[in-house]
Amino acid sequence: MPTFSYKAIDHTGQIVEAEENGDSAESLVKKLAGMRLSVIEIKPKKQLSSFSFSKIGSLFQRVSGKELKYFYVNLATLINAGCTLKTSIAALSEQSDNKYFQKVLFEIDKDITSGKALSDSLAKHPRVFNQLFITLVKSGEEGGMLDQILMRYSMYIENQEKIKSRIRGAMVLPGIISIVAVGVVIGLLTYVFPTFMQMFAGKEHLLPAPTKFVIKVSDILRFSYHWIFAALFSLGMAIYMTLQTKLGWKVFCIIQLRMPLFGVLFRKVYLARFAQTLGALIKSGVPTLRAIHTTGETIPNVIVTDALRVISSCVERGGAMTAEMRNYPLLFPNMVILMISVGESTGTIDTMLEKVGSYFEAEVQDAISAILSAIEPIMTVVMGVVVLVLALSMFLPLFDIGKTFS
Repeated sequence: MPTFSYKAIDHTGQIVEAEENGDSAESLVKKLAGMRLSVIEIKPKKQLSSFSFSKIGSLFQRVSGKELKYFYVNLATLINAGCTLKTSIAALSEQSDNKYFQKVLFEIDKDITSGKALSDSLAKHPRVFNQLFITLVKSGEEGGMLDQILMRYSMYIENQEKIKSRIRGAMVLPGIISIVAVGVVIGLLTYVFPTFMQMFAGKEHLLPAPTKFVIKVSDILRFSYHWIFAALFSLGMAIYMTLQTKLGWKVFCIIQLRMPLFGVLFRKVYLARFAQTLGALIKSGVPTLRAIHTTGETIPNVIVTDALRVISSCVERGGAMTAEMRNYPLLFPNMVILMISVGESTGTIDTMLEKVGSYFEAEVQDAISAILSAIEPIMTVVMGVVVLVLALSMFLPLFDIGKTFS
């Protein structure tokens, strides 16, 4: 009997993570429901097995965000146009160029033909479809408005992709400039500078301090570069292993929210995603408690997730979301708390959340522009200092060339 690891919400609103044996994921979900556990994520536990090239190959099978976006938009359009769910899935499966995604859609088509719900079939492919999409589809099936849910989700995905593309686009120019600058400096230190210093061979003890410093840096780059690569690799592995621990990841999340320049950007990105996701879920008919939990699953920052868990517990006890939000001023500004409070009191919380999401989506663009404006002068100053040190190291010996060769 296979073993499954699951994450569920108990009757007190707390998250429960455990493992359980079951014939299938569906039967285990029913069993846990009898134990007053509402499953939000379930997946088979990986078993150790013999070496297999096919399993290694499966690690490279993936579906890109762009492919998923087109799938969501096309599926929503086809169903809205009157096509049946089975016909729509089959058509999109045939049109996909990704063999792995084509196989997944074919399996979903088979499940639908056998009478399974779309949400149950999607849940069998957690590597492809996230929990937010599965929850929305389930809500759409229960409310008989699957086409509307799919259309809303496709719009949500388009907004998220726009934010991601803006952030990636903003990092391109500084990244290119940094790579070129580092390459030029390494070229100067490993080729130009050593050639220039040959005229002072045997007189190194008479050279000025800046020149001696640059000579040491140049020697390290030329003769000890393998140690540099080893140190960088070790540092990278140490950071990676640290981030795999709960404490290490929590520290990283705190730094991410408080770091200069980028901290503001990350806070606005997470706030926009929180408002847009929660608003979409509530508007689609998902209960508020489950919507908050699902929203927390979409945000890759444990500090934000913990805050949403506390807010969820408050809602479970009959309180308002804003009652706990005031305890997290770094994450939820007063303006956001006021708008959500008005939405809760007037019954238009989904509309207010959408407005908050749209506002902070625009704020993300402003934050990106501010970061770019700040990065450019910082990089100019850094490069100026590097050029100044290199220039001094090369020209100071020339000014005292008579003393050096005497």
